[in-house]
Amino acid sequence: MTQQASGLADGGDVPPSKPRLSGIPLLIAAIGVVLLVQALFVFSYIGALHHPKPHEVSLGVVGASPLPLVVGRRFSLDATRYVSEAAALHAIDQRDIDGALVAGPAGAKLIVVPAAGAAGAAALTAAFTAGAVALHQPIVVVQSHPLPPGDTSGTVSFLVVMALIIGGYLSSTIAMSFGGRRSRRRRLASLGIAAVVGALLTDALAGPVLGALPTSKFLALWALFTLVMMGVAFATAALQSVLGAGGTLVVVIVFVILGAPASGGTVPTPYLPTIWRTVGPYLPAGAGTTAVRNTIYFSGNAIAKPLIILGTYLVVGAIAVLVLHQRRAPGETDAESSVAAAAVIS
Repeated sequence: MTQQASGLADGGDVPPSKPRLSGIPLLIAAIGVVLLVQALFVFSYIGALHHPKPHEVSLGVVGASPLPLVVGRRFSLDATRYVSEAAALHAIDQRDIDGALVAGPAGAKLIVVPAAGAAGAAALTAAFTAGAVALHQPIVVVQSHPLPPGDTSGTVSFLVVMALIIGGYLSSTIAMSFGGRRSRRRRLASLGIAAVVGALLTDALAGPVLGALPTSKFLALWALFTLVMMGVAFATAALQSVLGAGGTLVVVIVFVILGAPASGGTVPTPYLPTIWRTVGPYLPAGAGTTAVRNTIYFSGNAIAKPLIILGTYLVVGAIAVLVLHQRRAPGETDAESSVAAAAVIS
């Protein structure tokens, strides 16, 4: 009563404070958020990866052979005819197809592409080997773009991109938590510097130190890694400008929980269920994994689309940060915002 009278005496109305959750209700709400994130994690990862099935796997066909028809009865194929083996190999290099069958008088040759996805190459090998046995037809399996000793599983591209995504959203969250009311331009500048340094660190560790990335592509990968991390950091900052600490939760759900299994990094995209197969290429994990993989193993072919997608996250995120003010609950202090953000991180 005295506080209200003092406020009126100063000539200003004292707005009633909005009730906030505290104690047991706050604990219940927090546990509810954790359980929701856990359920989404189980649904996304297990739903995408527990039972991979082929969906129109792109295959080049050279010559006449009954094998594609026989295999296609149980293995979904999207076959394209080529006039020669050289033409099919060029299509593989351009990332138009994920394998090729070359028919000849002495039998068939199956060309698989481990660098495009080791699991996909193994699936094509198993399907066509079984089909050749059923037809009593000899078949030889050869590799185009084999995986190097430093990446025998073919997952390094995916792993470095996920490290960059985590670094990007954590750097933005830390800037939100501890940066106070710094200007939006300074915030973007600090995130940009963090992305350049984080990309260099990732490139150096995965490349020269661990030998998982080719050192001959060090500079190209550094630039690409910077784009991935900066795009995620700016997009996260934009969501945090609208949703506050809740923006970090949205990023974790969309970019990590949904994006990681949908990226095609562990199970190739044509083998994922519809939801993940459709949205994956447009999320940072999918676009980044494709761009890194094609840069390393396919001479940078077919990276224009993923680069545009990553650039869109960066540009739109930066514009949103510059235009939008960070949302803050009435009466919330910087310290309280930091605690909220830290809770999301944990």
